[in-house]
Amino acid sequence: MKISKVEERWKVLTENVQLGILIVDKDGVVVFANNKIKELFDIQNNSKNNRKLIELIPDYEIDDLYKKTLESKTYNKTSLNFWGKEKKYLEVEAFYLSGNQEVLLIINDYTPLHRMEENFKEFLGNASHELRTPLTSIQILIDLFSEKKITLDEIYNEFFPHLRKEVERMSKLVSNLLNLSRLEAGVIDLQLKEVNLTEIVMEVIDRLTPHISKKNLEVNLKIPEKLVINADPQHLDTIVFNIVENAVKYTPQGGLIEIGVNENEDNVILWIRDTGIGIPEKDLNRIFDRFYRVSKSRTNEDGFSTGLGLSIVKKLIERHGWTIRVESKVNKGTKFEIIIPKRKEGIENG
Repeated sequence: MKISKVEERWKVLTENVQLGILIVDKDGVVVFANNKIKELFDIQNNSKNNRKLIELIPDYEIDDLYKKTLESKTYNKTSLNFWGKEKKYLEVEAFYLSGNQEVLLIINDYTPLHRMEENFKEFLGNASHELRTPLTSIQILIDLFSEKKITLDEIYNEFFPHLRKEVERMSKLVSNLLNLSRLEAGVIDLQLKEVNLTEIVMEVIDRLTPHISKKNLEVNLKIPEKLVINADPQHLDTIVFNIVENAVKYTPQGGLIEIGVNENEDNVILWIRDTGIGIPEKDLNRIFDRFYRVSKSRTNEDGFSTGLGLSIVKKLIERHGWTIRVESKVNKGTKFEIIIPKRKEGIENG
């Protein structure tokens, strides 16, 4: 049967828009549901047709909104929390279609925005505390010194190591915030050149050696002596450092960290694997979100995580045109893979 232009336009619109669209008849039977609805409510494609709204989407608030609109024949709107495999924050609008006595439901998923707001609120609380702690320490020392209740030698011997550590954490937090804001504003340009990936990895390991030794970690390298790729050297260092640093932080005493390279015809794949505490499956698709931390207990060895490092890593990887994958099992470990497409001028083994 030939599809009219109007029907074709309707199909293209409804199947590509990022809104859930439902049409429900006067008997409560769903006569149309687009792909976004199926995605939002985990509805299988082979699900039987002519199902009641309450059967297809088991939520009484949505069902009540449909009934209210059908009865009043007016526009209605509500916001609700839907509990499926995970909590979703939804806004539902209902329009009465007088021609066929049907109700059009448009569902907007605000879950990502709510998550970001929640993560940001938690981050602000943590960041405020982290910034206040070293500033308070500095203020106390200044007051004591100005009142001649403490000498420079006492400051240096007793307070300086702790104060330096606090200031370094504050500096890292501010630096991460600035880097992320510049990345999102698109003001960071890549200075691409031929870079020895092996050299970058070795330099990162060297900088982290004090922490690696402190935890008695074993580090195995499975990389060639020379592997040249096309990249921004500074940002490549940031990428590798953040991932390896996380492996060091979250791998228990005496654990193992492996760093290796696989190659195929199209790509170079840099991988970093650890025997750390792992990441729950439900969190894997969110670890690159801004300000997101897997759990309050999964903080770093200093007791604080900004939730910005992996977000910066992903954005830098995407700016290069690369991709990143992660797989993890709780109490087994985590593996990150960075897939780097080969370019004629960018790959050279030695």
